[in-house]
Amino acid sequence: MNTILRYACPEDAEAVGRLHYTCWQETYRGLLPDSYLDRMSPEKSARMFQSSGCRNLIVAVCGGEIVGECGFGGSRDGGLENCGEIQGIYVLKKFQRLGIGRRLMSLALDRLSSRGYDKACLWVLKSNENAKAFYGALGFSPDGAEKTQPFNEIRYITDIER
Repeated sequence: MNTILRYACPEDAEAVGRLHYTCWQETYRGLLPDSYLDRMSPEKSARMFQSSGCRNLIVAVCGGEIVGECGFGGSRDGGLENCGEIQGIYVLKKFQRLGIGRRLMSLALDRLSSRGYDKACLWVLKSNENAKAFYGALGFSPDGAEKTQPFNEIRYITDIER
């Protein structure tokens, strides 16, 4: 299966919105309240990506379909020196365990490194064991930071190799 990674462009917002919505439904049903997930829609997700212009977003394209995405940038957390952030990574369930997520993360970390960051962080739901195992296999580990709003999350961090 040939999968191409590329930077997203503003014209991808609708497709990335559908992907984001679908991944949230597939991944978080049973981990987050149904009432929260039921308020989501592909259109709301698309508007979020339209407003950002799909900046700092890498997409995985297979057979002309966007099947994964990874957002990255500077850390949004105070107190972390020279740290980038993986702001979200999603791969459609039927395309998981094919190496697409690893490739997205590798490219995003490479982009963060090229911007001068020597660490990267991300937030993960405390109850999302699959994601925690995925991030752990990539060298991320919890650094002790937690937040409870809007969800119970823990922060993972890793050094970026240059």
